[in-house]
Amino acid sequence: MNYLCWDIDGTLLRSAWAGYDALRDAVKDCYGVASYQFKHSLAGHTDSSIIKEIVEEISGKCEAPEFSRLMSCYEAYMTKYVPTHKGNLMPNVLQTLTYLEADAPHWRSCLLTGNTVIGSKLKIQNYKIGRFFDLEHSATGDLAEDRSDLARILYAKLRKDGLVNSVRQLIFVGDTPNDVRCAAAIGARCIIVLAGSEFKREAFKTYQPWRFLEKLPDRSDDFLQLINQPE
Repeated sequence: MNYLCWDIDGTLLRSAWAGYDALRDAVKDCYGVASYQFKHSLAGHTDSSIIKEIVEEISGKCEAPEFSRLMSCYEAYMTKYVPTHKGNLMPNVLQTLTYLEADAPHWRSCLLTGNTVIGSKLKIQNYKIGRFFDLEHSATGDLAEDRSDLARILYAKLRKDGLVNSVRQLIFVGDTPNDVRCAAAIGARCIIVLAGSEFKREAFKTYQPWRFLEKLPDRSDDFLQLINQPE
C-alpha cells in the first residue's frame, strides 16, 4: 500500500482564520490579553508548539496544567468557529480525493497535520471530506511539537501495522517549508501545492520538494500519473 500524507490548512482547505480567532479568544479567556499578536506565521507549525510558545511568552515557562487549560479553551473555540467561519476547499481537492478513492486502490490518504485530533476532525468533517482519510493511521499536532517527529510517528505506525515497509511508499502533500522538512526527516518525497500557500517558491531554497504544483491538476488522472512516477 502507498500513502498520501496530507496537510490540512492551505493544502486541503482554508478555514477563514478560524484557528487564529480561536487562539486569540482562548488567550483572552485564559490570560485577559485582548487581541494577542502572534510573533510569526503559524503556517506549518503544530498546535502543540504554538500553545507552548504562547504560554511561555505570557507566563515565563510552560507547565502542564497551563498548557492543558489553554489547549482545552482553544479547542472549545474551534468547535464554535470552524462551522461559522466560511472557508473553502482548495481547487480540485474534492475531485482528486474522490478519484483516488475510486480509481487508485493502491493509494490511501491520511493526515499529517499540525492540527490536533479535535481540530483535524472538525475541519475535514465540516468541509465534507472526512470519509477519504485513514484517521487511524494519521499524525496530528497533539502527538508532538516538532512536525518532523510527526513524520517519524506516522511512519512507525504504518510499519508496525504492516501497511508499508519503505518511506518510498509515502508522499507528503503540503504548502509550507515545514512540510518539506517534515518529509525530509524520514527521507520521503513531498509535493508542495502553492494555491493556498503563504510562501513563494523562493522560500523553499533550504528544503526542496520533490515536485511543485500551482494547484492540484484539473485532470485527476494527471495527479495519479504524477504520484505513480518513480523518483
